[in-house]
Amino acid sequence: MGDTLSVPTRVTATPESRAVRAFFALSPNETVREALAALGRDVARRSRGRTVSPENAHLTLAFIGDVARSAVPELEAVGDRLPKTGFVLSFDSLGAWRASGVAWIAPSVLPPALLTLHSTLADALVAAGFELETRPFRPHVTLARRCLQPLPRARCPPILWRGDRLYLIGSELRPEGPIYRNLASWELAVR
Repeated sequence: MGDTLSVPTRVTATPESRAVRAFFALSPNETVREALAALGRDVARRSRGRTVSPENAHLTLAFIGDVARSAVPELEAVGDRLPKTGFVLSFDSLGAWRASGVAWIAPSVLPPALLTLHSTLADALVAAGFELETRPFRPHVTLARRCLQPLPRARCPPILWRGDRLYLIGSELRPEGPIYRNLASWELAVR
């Protein structure tokens, strides 16, 4: 069950591509991706929203924003120094942010190893001089956007996701939706 993100590649900087919109995230395996896609289609239909492309499913750990491509090795060095403990997430809670029209799924219980990874990553990024969003950490996966009738919060049958690989991802915003590229990745040991 391989990930759909590509093998890390280096992109040569051109005048059009001197910056990369970067973030650290977890990405699901194909089985989890298919389960999220099926649920996303159902949620989008019921909430009159637009499904998120299945290949874009991820759980953001730290959003950095636009950085110079020359800073990518420094971000990789931060990833190299992180704890490599993985975990299993049970995504079992559906919800929506009405103001933004976003429907999501989240775990109702957060494994301590996830919280440790998030806080260690945030501290390391700040220590390296990167600015982070100030919003509280709310681990979730976006299922649908532009929901006209967001569904109320509810429990759902759990989708189990092994957090066994951390990614540094570069995104490019396009009118048809974002394009994500794997810049680097690290294996996390799930016990």
